[in-house]
Amino acid sequence: MKIKQVVIVEGVTDTAKLKKIFGNDNVDTIETNGLALSKNTLNFISDVNSTRGVIILTDPDGPGLRIRDTINTYLDFKCFNAFINKKDIINSKKIGIAEAKEEDIRNALSNLISFDSNALSISWEDFLENDFFKPEARKKIAQKYNWSEKINSKRLFKWLNLINLNVEQIKEIVGE
Repeated sequence: MKIKQVVIVEGVTDTAKLKKIFGNDNVDTIETNGLALSKNTLNFISDVNSTRGVIILTDPDGPGLRIRDTINTYLDFKCFNAFINKKDIINSKKIGIAEAKEEDIRNALSNLISFDSNALSISWEDFLENDFFKPEARKKIAQKYNWSEKINSKRLFKWLNLINLNVEQIKEIVGE
């Protein structure tokens, strides 16, 4: 499987893992060097995104989430996101893409999510009235999209709108 877009990862071990899975000639990456994400790197990512497109595949931890948010915001959410759930990481000491199983990485890159920054598919009132903020609902939604199950309510609300889900679609996910 050749990946057309360039995959944004945090470090060299993530790149090595992707190259091992897909082959050297089938995947290109840009490394952010963790939270040391510079303006030059962001500009480079933006340039690459305008020609080939990018997929953000950062670690499912706090720093990975901050890097993802920074890049998404910089690109005005005009890129793809791939998620691996923290519980799918096989190493309990290090939570990263390099420690994920091949099957989970392939699955994440086959189920890309694109955000729409102009969408407001659900209001804050609907979000609260339907109890989507409650831990059980947040967990079910997070599992569906391989987001962190510890996602907070504000981020969940924002991301539900960014992927343009309405109340009925969310109810279906939480099993109502």
